[in-house]
Amino acid sequence: MSNILSIAFLCIALNIQAHGFYTAKLLLENGETIEGVATLPQNRHHNNSIKVKKNGSEIALSIESDEIYQILYTIYNGNKYLFERNNLGLTPEPFKKHRSSSLSEKEWFLVTNSHPLIKAYISTQTFYLDKRKGIITTHSYEGRNINFGTSYLLKRPSEKAPTVISMFNLSNSKFRKWASDYFKGNTELVLRIKNKEFKGFQLDQLALAYISYK
Repeated sequence: MSNILSIAFLCIALNIQAHGFYTAKLLLENGETIEGVATLPQNRHHNNSIKVKKNGSEIALSIESDEIYQILYTIYNGNKYLFERNNLGLTPEPFKKHRSSSLSEKEWFLVTNSHPLIKAYISTQTFYLDKRKGIITTHSYEGRNINFGTSYLLKRPSEKAPTVISMFNLSNSKFRKWASDYFKGNTELVLRIKNKEFKGFQLDQLALAYISYK
């Protein structure tokens, strides 16, 4: 009997996720928490709300993204993904023309490394489940501008917003320039960056290297 129930619950979970809802715990800006299933965040200029079905309810609520601080998703294979709603901006000099009012807007960031000293993120236009691999992956209209391309970012506790350190298809020389500017107070780490120890998509390793000096 227990095996039958387990199979039934698994089928229900798979059916929910097949329709774009995934097990989630939401932390709202007002401190309220909601548990149930929710759609994945998207960074678009319209329809930026998250649809949520609270535990025990079949009715989907629509919550504006700016009312949410974090969402922790658990995909059916047990993988967990933390998304954080944060300001755009505090970007290097080259991005000022793209983000003249960078701190007035927010977007969704996938947290790839979290430590009290520094966080690493990915920002993109679309997050979706790769059913073949069973993981959340990303897609953007690459090359158009910073708001639509995939960005790799870092944020320290004293900073108001994540800083773009690299982008999809960005040259490694530009990545090294931006990363060196970001860590200019750490001479040893900047030397390692300039010596080509890190690549533009390796911000997790770069974050860990920063932590090792603290």
